[in-house]
Amino acid sequence: MRSHREGIKRELDGRLRRYLAGEPGAAADPDGLETALAGVTEAGSPDYIDVMTLLGSLRLCREGLLRPGQAPPDIREVARLLAPVTQSAPSTFTTLLLITVQAIAGLPGYDRPERLGGKALNLADHGMSRGDPAVLRQAIDLFEQALAAATIDHPSRGDLLTSACSCWISMYELTRDPAAVDEAVRTGLAAAELTAGESHGTALNNLGAALRLRHDLTGDPGDLDRAIELFERAIPRTPRDHVEWPVRNHNLGYALGLRYHAAGRHQDLDRAIDSVRKAAEAVGPHRPQRAEYIGDLAYFHWLRHQATGDRADVAQAARLFEVVATTSPDPERRDMAAQYLRAAQDALR
Repeated sequence: MRSHREGIKRELDGRLRRYLAGEPGAAADPDGLETALAGVTEAGSPDYIDVMTLLGSLRLCREGLLRPGQAPPDIREVARLLAPVTQSAPSTFTTLLLITVQAIAGLPGYDRPERLGGKALNLADHGMSRGDPAVLRQAIDLFEQALAAATIDHPSRGDLLTSACSCWISMYELTRDPAAVDEAVRTGLAAAELTAGESHGTALNNLGAALRLRHDLTGDPGDLDRAIELFERAIPRTPRDHVEWPVRNHNLGYALGLRYHAAGRHQDLDRAIDSVRKAAEAVGPHRPQRAEYIGDLAYFHWLRHQATGDRADVAQAARLFEVVATTSPDPERRDMAAQYLRAAQDALR
């Protein structure tokens, strides 16, 4: 294997030298040797940098950025010069590098997707806060334009898709158009493939929400099972002090509650109570979701009391329904909680 790899490397090095010596066609790769060499070179191996420099130089030749008579770039010197940038701005280094290459090489502007994405986010926030589907539609259109302008390996592509998925979910909540759910699933699936780390947690959560909505529309149990799995994967990727941590726990608990209703598995109800309890304990006292989370937790305790007859559950349900009935800003939620509170009090007598 090593001798084969060295043979490929020598052949490609010879092609580069012939190109730089004045043979324009030598940099072509008709037999796929460059892909073959990349595939058998392990990241971090002793000659990894040399191989990547060779492959990058051949690509520069084909792009016309490295011309006959010029010397190949010294990638080690470039890395030393860029080191301070990676230390001061590691999260944005990739974008900064692309913009720098664009400026030096005179390439077309590469920051258009970022500008379009930023404008789309502002419009999305505005549309959701006002409950205006027309503004939300404008935001979605801008996200689509940003995705069209972004190269396939653009560092923000996954985040753009995640935001588009979120917009489609909000669009469904405002319009009840089933087509919006299909779009949310489509963009959510693409986002889950392209994101990593904390951003991956957001993409998984959004895709789970989209699949849960599709389950609500179609009744497909596979969508609900998949949504639960995605919520379970999203939570460990979310820091406990993140504003979305309680939201994602509630999403999981709510979906488990739906599956309990459909299949009657008591372990789903137990897990639903545990997840929604975490959400209710973690959400801030002034966040609008607080009454919703406490109400759902109360309802799940009520369901478990009905299934098991456990008085501890009905007592807990009564305490929680009373909180919602006296503090929720939503009059419908207050009235519903008051009805359940009376039923729980009757059960305790």
